[in-house]
Amino acid sequence: MAARRDGHGPHPRDYSYKLPRKMLLGALRSALSAKLRDGEIKVVSALAFAEPKTKAVRAALDRLEATKTVLLVDQGENRNLEMGARNLQGVTLVAPKDVTTYALLKHERVLLSEAAAKKLSEALAL
Repeated sequence: MAARRDGHGPHPRDYSYKLPRKMLLGALRSALSAKLRDGEIKVVSALAFAEPKTKAVRAALDRLEATKTVLLVDQGENRNLEMGARNLQGVTLVAPKDVTTYALLKHERVLLSEAAAKKLSEALAL
């Protein structure tokens, strides 16, 4: 059977929709406000570790009462934190520019370094 050439056959369509930036920022502000109201956000001076050890990161999270799912937000290159947190189940490390509403709502606790909190508040103030 030959292919139809009259243009009346099926045409693939793209029904994707990109939300406006202001709406995305509003959702992010709302999620952060809800987390703050519920006491699920903690700001620490720095998320720095001497060695890239998973045990050290787990111990620090336990001291901060972040036992289940945790979103770590840290500004800049922190190789020891990356290496120590990557094997922990339920722990996600992101940069302030990569924080999404979905990530905030997915995790029970949010730990921010002071530099990351400042960067995030600057980005949301627009």
